[in-house]
Amino acid sequence: METSSGRRCRPGGRLDMSHGFVRHIRRNQLARDAYERAVRQARGRARGRHTAAPPRPRRPDQPVYRARRSGVPPGDSSSGSPPPPPHPPRGARLFCLDYEGDDGNVTSVIVHQGDSAEEVTRRVCALSPLEPALRSALCQRVQDEICKRQGAR
Repeated sequence: METSSGRRCRPGGRLDMSHGFVRHIRRNQLARDAYERAVRQARGRARGRHTAAPPRPRRPDQPVYRARRSGVPPGDSSSGSPPPPPHPPRGARLFCLDYEGDDGNVTSVIVHQGDSAEEVTRRVCALSPLEPALRSALCQRVQDEICKRQGAR
């Protein structure tokens, strides 16, 4: 069958694929698909190799606050030591006395209603030894604080 322009057409209107142009396009498409598949597999393997590092502390220079249990002097919070024997029942808590020595150590003693200034001073000196002049000054200061707190109640 010939058309008016002189070209020959196949029956059914199909394209003539006898030339190699379409084969080159198909070969390029297959090569591109194979390349993309290889790249995806390489990325998948790269992600699988990553192992998570153990978490590091955010601010190692920041001290962590740990609340002290009542009745335990500072520095005695080790878990290996037996707990201290319970104290006999006392009156209400008046205040907590914190004494900082020359070495920077802080001694904390809870003062209850009914405690004497001499008894509180003895407990502080048992944990942080003081000279006699400082001991009498501490005793006077504790007595003043006890009187002030008991008068407010």
